[in-house]
Amino acid sequence: MRCRVCGNGQDNEQHLFREQYLGLGDEFVYGECSSCGSLSIERVPEDLAHFYPATYYSYAVRPYSRIAGFLKAKRDRYYLGRPGMIGKFVARLRPAPPYIAWLKNLELPEGSRILEVGSGGGTLTVNLHGAGYPATGIDAFISAPVTYPNGARVLKQSLEETAGSYDCVMLHHCLEHLASPREAFTQISRLLKPGGKVLIRTPVAGARAWRTYGKNWFQLDAPRHLVILSEEGMSRLAAENGFHIMKIVYDSTASQFWASEQYAKGIALMSATSYAVKPQGSLFTAKQIRDYEEQAEALNARKDGDQASYYLVRMDDHEKTYR
Repeated sequence: MRCRVCGNGQDNEQHLFREQYLGLGDEFVYGECSSCGSLSIERVPEDLAHFYPATYYSYAVRPYSRIAGFLKAKRDRYYLGRPGMIGKFVARLRPAPPYIAWLKNLELPEGSRILEVGSGGGTLTVNLHGAGYPATGIDAFISAPVTYPNGARVLKQSLEETAGSYDCVMLHHCLEHLASPREAFTQISRLLKPGGKVLIRTPVAGARAWRTYGKNWFQLDAPRHLVILSEEGMSRLAAENGFHIMKIVYDSTASQFWASEQYAKGIALMSATSYAVKPQGSLFTAKQIRDYEEQAEALNARKDGDQASYYLVRMDDHEKTYR
């Protein structure tokens, strides 16, 4: 079988992974690339939607409160360096959410148009829009399109069906759900303005958690994760499509330990006894979780955590700046 990332078809090692998120137990063949180290499913299931139930975590559409949305927008703009008394006050009560760091790393001017691919119900899309970045989300698996009171939209469509021109394209734990990352990069290039930015947050093949847990590494998430790129695989794919990787931030969490430990014991992520469902009734003490969090931070510092954020820029007329 050929690697879905680099196209290599020589000496790839085969693995058999089980569906463990829902506990269905179906088995799927994956290949580990001998060239770039990425993992690819051999055949995409014809009934892939069966493995994305209505309760899947990213589909939820949260109720929108105009007052909460207003205060959150003021807070976020304050954290992004835009003064305001209301924002300053709210910031004292609430820490900066993760997307503030993402926006700062991207160095996007206020008003930059953002496309979020695989947005699910649109929670992040709404927050980005409120922070001053006109944002549109797309997701082929949501039940219906949504337009939020603050103007953010989530459309029921695929990357290939999307039109427009954007300053930034974001894929938050989405690329691994696409059968062809190479085609995804082609589509991203089509939608980006010259010099546009891309943020891809995704699991990393070959990380410590994979080497430790193997088939029970929870980020395998067969068969929903069709491709898991190694850092080498991402570097090659970016370069082949005219992108420069500006920055890589490893941001793995304690879940690489506790969820994988559960899988090794036959406990599905959505099981009633899972830490994800009922922490108090799970296998783990609060101290164990804290220890896992510390271990995750240490792995991130060593660039060996099981997921990372890749910040890319399309070269074009910015080529000389980044070389």
